[in-house]
Amino acid sequence: MLTAEQHIKSGHGNDRLRLPKTAVLFYMHGGERYVQQNYQTKLLTEKFPRFLAACPVYQLQESNELCFLDGGRGAPQAVDTLETLAAFGIQNVVSVGMFGTFGEEIESGDIVIPHKAFVEEGTSLHYYRTIEYAAPHSILHQRAINQIEKAKVLPIVSTDAVYRQTFFKENLWREKGIVGVDMETSALYSVGAYLGVKVVSILIASDKHPMRENSPSWKWTMTEKVRNRFFETCLEFAKSL
Repeated sequence: MLTAEQHIKSGHGNDRLRLPKTAVLFYMHGGERYVQQNYQTKLLTEKFPRFLAACPVYQLQESNELCFLDGGRGAPQAVDTLETLAAFGIQNVVSVGMFGTFGEEIESGDIVIPHKAFVEEGTSLHYYRTIEYAAPHSILHQRAINQIEKAKVLPIVSTDAVYRQTFFKENLWREKGIVGVDMETSALYSVGAYLGVKVVSILIASDKHPMRENSPSWKWTMTEKVRNRFFETCLEFAKSL
């Protein structure tokens, strides 16, 4: 059985790399670039030795306790990243991403810190025999809620099937109180708990799905200004850990 520790020590890895205690994982375009443009940063490695698509890892110059990197896309790569971070001894993970909303109480641009992420991705089922939903680390979650005052605490669902978010499916999700969908959070929550890594996900609604077939059609609504303000909010929280 291949482990993250073995991969780090292999010819593909880097067992001399040392990482701080907290990692910010960006699951949306532009996060790393925003931090590099607005903060003094230090390159820790060009190739973070996860199994899927190595990427650079940077550290904030003002904090020896915080690094940041691209988390990947989708549950398998998200967990590949998390497993590798855990092997390096990372204690806290702040996941920063977007979700599509189909809830009446959420509008584009709203921030949600999910207290539940229902599992409709396949990765979590390789760690648990059965699992309906996963939850964040309770202490990290409460700290995020306390610090990010405008954030809403509502459940989401994570799925692998981008083009199968049908009206029927979204109505079933709404019946469970779910307000939106992403591709990573449930796997990060479930595997974080499995590995003993504290994980919290902070998400912004990037778009609102039409509620019914005769509703106005889907359109992208995320702007650079809103995106950058969200990055700053998440970074300020991560710096406080």
